[in-house]
Amino acid sequence: MKRNLIVLLVPLLVTGAAGQVESTAASERMAEVIERASRSGWLQLGVEEAAAYIIQVEPFLLDVRTVDEFDDGYIEGAVNVPVTELDANLHRLPTDLDTPILVYCAKGTRSFWAQAYLTALGYDNVQNLREGFRAWRAAGFPSAP
Repeated sequence: MKRNLIVLLVPLLVTGAAGQVESTAASERMAEVIERASRSGWLQLGVEEAAAYIIQVEPFLLDVRTVDEFDDGYIEGAVNVPVTELDANLHRLPTDLDTPILVYCAKGTRSFWAQAYLTALGYDNVQNLREGFRAWRAAGFPSAP
């Protein structure tokens, strides 16, 4: 019985040891994103900074919350694409990868992942609204509808 177990386990161990993780173009791009983000305060803007950024830069505003959350209020001019549907809705994003984008969600977590995804796609100017739409509203900034 032990011999049979050893005969079955040895090929698994050898195969596992030979299968090393390799770098890909996507993993290299993600490593660049992480390095750039860590040097830039994780590419996040507080609500005061974001309000000024919206006025001065006029970025593409991307709300990655659910449709129901969006219907309860949003930053004027925002386009709603839930984070789980980004891949299927790339046609709704700017075609110019240099377009400034400000992405937000309710608290900042989903938008962080959306930001990482967009940056990995090649967008070079993606900012995340730190603490999200809840912080925006709590600070008294205007929202629609």
